Amino acid sequence: MRRKKKTIECIEYLSVSAPLDKVDRLEDKQSKYIHEYVKNKEYMIVGTERRHGFSQNDVDRQWHQIVDKIRKKQVDGVIVANMSVITDNLIDAFIKVAQVQAAGGIIVTVDDGRLAMKLRGF
Repeated sequence: MRRKKKTIECIEYLSVSAPLDKVDRLEDKQSKYIHEYVKNKEYMIVGTERRHGFSQNDVDRQWHQIVDKIRKKQVDGVIVANMSVITDNLIDAFIKVAQVQAAGGIIVTVDDGRLAMKLRGF
């Protein structure tokens, strides 16, 4: 007998760096890319957060809101196209993954799959 996989409820985070008149169209394209990825997987998109062309400070603020939802068990994780959409450096990428994991959630990228780190002291 086959077991049914547990559905992992995630927020998709859409973010592109582009002229403001192209942002919505490119974020929509990114959403299609993410939805295609999750189609036959255990992930289910239950919400969307968009960067809308805002600054990296706004991305960080939105990221903290997503982490808070994970901490409160409102969602299980977050899905992005790739880490470059939420950060521009490796250290910040590790911090963001650690924040999600410390909150009890997962982070999935379409390009790399489920990300994980060994956390010590959390």
